[in-house]
Amino acid sequence: MRKIIISVVGFAILALGYLGFKGLSSSKKNPEKSVDKSVNSVYVAKVNNTQIPISIQATGSVLAKDRMIIYSEVQGVFEHSSKPFKTGTSFKRGEQLIRINSEEFKASVVAQRSSFKNIITTILADISFDYPSSLEKWENYLASIDINKNLPELPKVDSGQERNYITSKSIYSNFYSIKNLEVRLKKYYITSPYNGALTEALVTPGTLISPGQKLGTYIRKEVFELELNVNASLQDFLKLGKSVKLTNITKTKSFEGLVTRVSPQIDRSSQTIKIFVEIKSADLKEGEYLEADVFAKKIEKGIEIPRSLLVKNKSIYVVEDGKLLLTPVHVVYEKMNSVVIEGLKDGVNYVSKSVPGAFEGMVVNILED
Repeated sequence: MRKIIISVVGFAILALGYLGFKGLSSSKKNPEKSVDKSVNSVYVAKVNNTQIPISIQATGSVLAKDRMIIYSEVQGVFEHSSKPFKTGTSFKRGEQLIRINSEEFKASVVAQRSSFKNIITTILADISFDYPSSLEKWENYLASIDINKNLPELPKVDSGQERNYITSKSIYSNFYSIKNLEVRLKKYYITSPYNGALTEALVTPGTLISPGQKLGTYIRKEVFELELNVNASLQDFLKLGKSVKLTNITKTKSFEGLVTRVSPQIDRSSQTIKIFVEIKSADLKEGEYLEADVFAKKIEKGIEIPRSLLVKNKSIYVVEDGKLLLTPVHVVYEKMNSVVIEGLKDGVNYVSKSVPGAFEGMVVNILED
């Protein structure tokens, strides 16, 4: 009997607990969602379209416009030059850079000239008999030959018969063979083609030089070229002869240059084009870095803004009725940290400083920049 009473009481307690839980659950209210009523403050500036000059800024190192890699075409011992053949030595135009011993070859050339003079002497008797009117000019030519100097040019013949006779005596073939040797003899002496300096010297006096051996590098002083890579979209404005303002990296020196060459090829990856600027200055050194400023064109109505304000490179945020509005613009020119854009009306407020998490329709409070 006692067990039955305890079971009934337990069941009653469980039933009361379940009914109490249901009552509390039905009376529980869902918490209200809090609405973020905060307003972001943004800096704005008014659009004031003005005329903007577009200049191309680029940096590069200067190189000598005229450069001569010195090679030897003959063999012999390097004797001397007019000045020490060392890096940094300057030479004037016509001064001797290198002299290679040519005594042996020179002696063979002199011997060839002497033989040629003997041939001319042997034909005088026949000329006096067959072509008496031409005797004087051949006698004068014989007298003008100096075996220690280059052969003078052959006299002009008066008739086809005389030419055939001269040819049959191998005058022409011997003459041009000697002329060829005289040209080769000059290659034992290398002279400066312009005022310049050595930037590389690979031999010293006493060195045995072989044909094809590199001897050094010689550059022209005071005339340099600067290679620049510029945006290909501006190639129509990069005319030959256009003036270019240049400064060194420390801004302590300025130079004036001219566009002398424009590459006809556009780099596919960077969409840039190479231009070459010629600079004449005694204050420049090869390898020195310069900053260039090339005027390209003028934008009639536009503004310049920080690059960070662009959204997907085609839009910026403006403020209209207290909300952000994403407005498309036309990017005319891109600089390192800024862009020049068109397409905004005067007086429009545009966001002048980036807003983290900005989205179209965001309610904002305006702060004047």
